[in-house]
Amino acid sequence: MMLTSTYRIIKFAFQNFWRNIWLSIITVSMLVLTLLTVNILLVVNRVTDQTIAFVENRIEVSVYFNEKTEQVKINDALTYFRTLPEVKDVQEISADEAFAIFKTRHANDADILNSLEELGKNPFGPTLIIKAHQAKDFDAIITALDHPRFRDDIRQRNFSDYQSIVSKIRKTTSEIRTGGMILSGIFFLIALLIIFNTVRVAIFIHREEIGIMRLVGASSNFIRAPFLVETIILSVFSILIVIAIMYPALALIEPKFSQYFGPGTTGLVSYFEQNGLLIFGTQFLALLIVTMGSTALAMRKHLKV
Repeated sequence: MMLTSTYRIIKFAFQNFWRNIWLSIITVSMLVLTLLTVNILLVVNRVTDQTIAFVENRIEVSVYFNEKTEQVKINDALTYFRTLPEVKDVQEISADEAFAIFKTRHANDADILNSLEELGKNPFGPTLIIKAHQAKDFDAIITALDHPRFRDDIRQRNFSDYQSIVSKIRKTTSEIRTGGMILSGIFFLIALLIIFNTVRVAIFIHREEIGIMRLVGASSNFIRAPFLVETIILSVFSILIVIAIMYPALALIEPKFSQYFGPGTTGLVSYFEQNGLLIFGTQFLALLIVTMGSTALAMRKHLKV
């Protein structure tokens, strides 16, 4: 008896789905757009985190010392910077190494090479490459360069405002996230309104069948169940379509990011593969709860059983 009732409920649910196929398609489309927007926000967050990590991994200050700076002072500066908690690493480039690097970099520029030959000496001094842990450590390192023990020996500092770069990335991401949440909310609201009206229309179309069910003693739960099962069908179709779209899309766009951040840096595909059950499972449950709530509200208003 239980199996028969279950079969009939599922059968009636699919009948409702196919009889209102255009409304079903529109509803699924809105739900898919909602879920896609949510997953795009997840991708944006993932890319943002990797972008910031990429930038912070390259935060460095090049400190050029005067060519006559004694090695004792260079060693003193090395020891000092390595004791700072904000400093990730310090690399020393000797004057001879700096000269060789400069010549290699301008190997195809005859004018510069001729100028070096006419100069007759190495114009470069020792250089320190100081790397920070995070963008927020950048200011502390810049301030440390003014230490009285070696500030007069520094000829030039070369750095970019990494804190500003990271702030801009965070600001842009925040704006995208806000816009995405608003857009997702609009799509979801439209989907809920469509579901509400779909149930209302289905109740109106099947009013005679519902009346017959009442006459033959069908329970209220049996009459309501097909509409709730139809909601499950809509949710299942929606999440499957989103999964079918997301993985090929991620496989397509990930190489584009790898061109900038290096192979496997963003790890979008692997991230969704490892967390796919949690991500899509949570989205499905949330979708199911809210859509079933909308269906229950429509039944309560229009289905008096």
